[in-house]
Amino acid sequence: MSRLTRAAVGNNYYLADDSKIQHDAEGYTGEAVTKLAKFENLYEDLLARQNDIAKELEALRLEDKTRTLKFKQLFANKLTNSNILTLFKSYGL
Repeated sequence: MSRLTRAAVGNNYYLADDSKIQHDAEGYTGEAVTKLAKFENLYEDLLARQNDIAKELEALRLEDKTRTLKFKQLFANKLTNSNILTLFKSYGL
């Protein structure tokens, strides 16, 4: 993945080259904005998937199916997603 931003002096904020962002009447577009939108979509999908997994796990618990392969796989997916979300949080995202 190629970077679209660079740290500004002091590393308190970041800059993108003009070629990566364009302004139009509705807001901003461009490669940097598209990549940000993809990240935001990923983040929202991870959160939604975590909620879905929690519901599926609860349903399996109520059916006393905590030893099934499906339960174990869902639980592993939940842990993986949780680790990714924790990593994002550690970067302030």
